[in-house]
Amino acid sequence: NPETDPNLHLHIPAILYWVAAAFATEGMDAIMEQTWYYFPMGSHSARYASICALWYEHTGNEYYKDQAERFFNFAVDQCRDDGYVRVGPDLPEAWWTDGYSDYIRHFMEGLAAIPEWVPADTNRLLRSTSVVQNVSYSSSEIRYRIFDMSSSDVLRLTQKPDKIHVNEHVLSSSDTLDENTWTWTPAKQGGVLRIRQALGNKITIEMPSS
Repeated sequence: NPETDPNLHLHIPAILYWVAAAFATEGMDAIMEQTWYYFPMGSHSARYASICALWYEHTGNEYYKDQAERFFNFAVDQCRDDGYVRVGPDLPEAWWTDGYSDYIRHFMEGLAAIPEWVPADTNRLLRSTSVVQNVSYSSSEIRYRIFDMSSSDVLRLTQKPDKIHVNEHVLSSSDTLDENTWTWTPAKQGGVLRIRQALGNKITIEMPSS
């Protein structure tokens, strides 16, 4: 809620620096749960990484992107090939929230904040400020319904869309993400679509015919 803190560009980096100083693990890019429980954990490392990714998205500061990548790499390493997620390198057991609940959410937040990390071979809805009630993908269009009548959404797409409908309205493309517009940021493959709208809860993205 940036409107409640006029000094957020001072406070948020200060909090992140404090977390790294107080809970970082010597010799590895990992975060401990507590200062007295001296064990690096995948979930807490992913949480720190996700906040760094979100702050990079907000500021464009490459330091936080690097931090996010480093700490996400540690968190990924706690997941075995069979899907079993250990708490950390010194704690081989699994904890539900630390391996299968908030652990997964941190990665989802980080990938939505840095969409270039998402594979470009498939269309994907990465984030919405509303609850997504359903989503369907086809070669010609992407459809999804949200709970609210407004949202800000991020998608990783294989190609730039032709047209975007919200209920019966057609959104305009723009260079800046203003109300009831969409923007396209090209990547080496495909790109990133961002939508901001307050016109309805049914979004249809028409894709170019192949």
